[in-house]
Amino acid sequence: MRNKFTFTVALIAISLASFAQERTNTIDNQFNTLLNESTNWQKSKIVEVEKLHQLQKNVNDSLTKLHLTIANNKDASLEHKESVESLTSQLQITRDSLSTSLTTTKNIEVLGISSEKSTFLTIIWAIIGILIIVLGIIYYRFKRSFSEIREVNRKLSETEEELEELRKSSLEREQRIRRQLQDEINKNKPVEKKE
Repeated sequence: MRNKFTFTVALIAISLASFAQERTNTIDNQFNTLLNESTNWQKSKIVEVEKLHQLQKNVNDSLTKLHLTIANNKDASLEHKESVESLTSQLQITRDSLSTSLTTTKNIEVLGISSEKSTFLTIIWAIIGILIIVLGIIYYRFKRSFSEIREVNRKLSETEEELEELRKSSLEREQRIRRQLQDEINKNKPVEKKE
């Protein structure tokens, strides 16, 4: 357990040291080191060729890394640009789809005719209102006709009763008149026999 801890601490220390070297070993620091380590001679600096070649190699490596980083950044920039363009086109498609959906939800198609829902509902309620008014008129006329028919039937039954009474009274009168006539005939008949 202690060995693992020691190993972990050593590994972290080495990692930190390598990061510190990378940061301090810049081209500018290398030039400063080269100038400090070179010797002066009549207002000039004498630089060892090996150190100069090493600096050149380091500068070339740094330039290569920078060119590679620039190329990678250009590629990443192009990828981001393509991604943005793709997302922009998808956003436009989504907006068009949303607009179509909103139009579809605001409109309704009945019998192949497309109209706004508010217009359609207004027409439907107007038709329902007209049907209610027509139904009220029909009901009123039916009720009025029914009461008129009832009145006509009542008058007809009264007229039939009057006619029946008139017929009975006429029949009674006729019977009375016939009796009277018969009585008169009977009265007049015996008188003729006596003579």
